[in-house]
Amino acid sequence: MENCWKFLRKRRRPERKVTLAILGLDNAGKTSTIRSIQGENPEDVWPTVGFCPVSLKQGQYDVSIFDLGGGEHMRDMWKHYFAECHGLMFVVDSSDGQRMKETEDTLAKVLSHPLIKGKPLLLLANKQDREEALREADIVDHLSLETLVKQNKCRCKVVPYSAVMTVGKKAIEHGLEWLLESVGTAYDNINGRVQKDTAKQRVQEEKFRRERAERVRKVREERERRQQEEAEREEAKTAELDQGEKGTMGNPVQPFGDFIPEMKTMKKTESKKDSDQADHSPKRKRKLSFWRKNNRVAPLTPDGPAKTRGCLKSWFGWLKHNVVTPQ
Repeated sequence: MENCWKFLRKRRRPERKVTLAILGLDNAGKTSTIRSIQGENPEDVWPTVGFCPVSLKQGQYDVSIFDLGGGEHMRDMWKHYFAECHGLMFVVDSSDGQRMKETEDTLAKVLSHPLIKGKPLLLLANKQDREEALREADIVDHLSLETLVKQNKCRCKVVPYSAVMTVGKKAIEHGLEWLLESVGTAYDNINGRVQKDTAKQRVQEEKFRRERAERVRKVREERERRQQEEAEREEAKTAELDQGEKGTMGNPVQPFGDFIPEMKTMKKTESKKDSDQADHSPKRKRKLSFWRKNNRVAPLTPDGPAKTRGCLKSWFGWLKHNVVTPQ
């Protein structure tokens, strides 16, 4: 009867949706831990780039886990997932003592974040199967875990395990049960906080998207305006060049004197000057009359050309000695 009563009480409990985030440095074993929970091979895994969502059913809880990459360039992206988280799983590589200081700084930064502060923490000390692995007490001491938990007022449990061993899978499952029970104890408070933070984050993200769209629009309009101004300048420059060519060339079918008007005036001035300087004296007239008389074209006879050449030769000789060129 007691078992039946427990079964009925579990059936009467409403299902609760819980979102968890599994964090840690790169190569700590976060993805191996998730695969171990799912019953898959935890050994053949690749480093997580970005995040990988995982869904599973654990009792009355419908659990979603964000497997976030632990690379240094990815840690700044963790904060974008904190608002949706009801609890936190942090994986530590127990065998890497040289990175304990880096792990401590990272964990302190995460726990002090306003969206995580006060939420339950499950610290998973992975790779306990190795000889150089630190024990639970040493890990707590290296990470100053007691101080961090008191400062940020969060419940915490440390689970030493190895993700590649069967015993490690059971340890992870027990730790996950503790984390879900811790969330369930204060579910109304934590869930109300998650809904409030998520709504606030969505408003901020929407505002950021609008601002970014506005910046993109202004940049596009400014680029189009510059392109339009450049096109107008090029068009004005082309029109100016065309106008200059028209002013120089004019209409090609017009007389030459029309598209250079000064030529007519120049021709008239030169003609008048030449006529003023012309010699109309009687002596000049007699010489011209004598030249015309002696240079008449002879008929075409066999000896005509020779006679004509002789007349011209005699005439030029006389002209050279007697005609005076007017000054």
